[in-house]
Amino acid sequence: MIELYAGGVGLWAPGFADVAAFAAGLPGPAAAPRAEILPAALRRRASPLAQMVATAAAQAAAQAGIDLAAVPLVLGSALGEIGLAVTMLGELRQGEGLPSPTRFHNSVHNGPAAYVSLATGNRGFSTAVAAGSETPAAALLEVAALLLERGGEAILALADEPPPAPFAPARPFPPLAVAIHLSARPGPRTRAVLRGPRRAAGRSPDLPAPFADHPCAGGLALARAIEAGRGGEVRLGPAGERGWVVDLAGGGGP
Repeated sequence: MIELYAGGVGLWAPGFADVAAFAAGLPGPAAAPRAEILPAALRRRASPLAQMVATAAAQAAAQAGIDLAAVPLVLGSALGEIGLAVTMLGELRQGEGLPSPTRFHNSVHNGPAAYVSLATGNRGFSTAVAAGSETPAAALLEVAALLLERGGEAILALADEPPPAPFAPARPFPPLAVAIHLSARPGPRTRAVLRGPRRAAGRSPDLPAPFADHPCAGGLALARAIEAGRGGEVRLGPAGERGWVVDLAGGGGP
């Protein structure tokens, strides 16, 4: 069975500046993501999704004590830059001409990963994964394959924002970014051991509304469990006979 080691977690969501606040159920003011790793000029051009990813990834890296310039980044996003894409399509449909170059280059699916790489000077591996409601599991499998092949460590980032009209979901969800530092071997800052993911029947991730319907709900459930020091089975979603789960244990393992 695949075994990975988590050394840090990060999160941004409206009202929650980090995973500790979410795990404690202590929301605060709904401030914008800080994205402090992005230089000011880059931050002004970055999309909200890119700023969310930069914020969460920096938190996970800081907890793990690693340099974001030196590790691969795997981004999982079911919808990518859906807001920008819908805006551009609307402009084209209404005959407003071509979209701005900044908006166009920000609309690509791997844009948030590219902003983190540019900001940190990381010339190594990065990729982006989309798998609908199975995106958290698919992105985790991508990280696992990378670490099993190369060893070392990586950042898993999961992020999505709600699509605007006319594609707004029937059950709205907020913007959210989660990041988890994972490594092939345990280290001095290892907080949890992950085994899996594997298929298993069951429910969707157990999260409060409105996060329960988020495409990244499984990643949020995993980050919350790591932060809280909880072991056992963590559901990555979706519900059904062949959903995805990981088994979580303390940093020392059993």
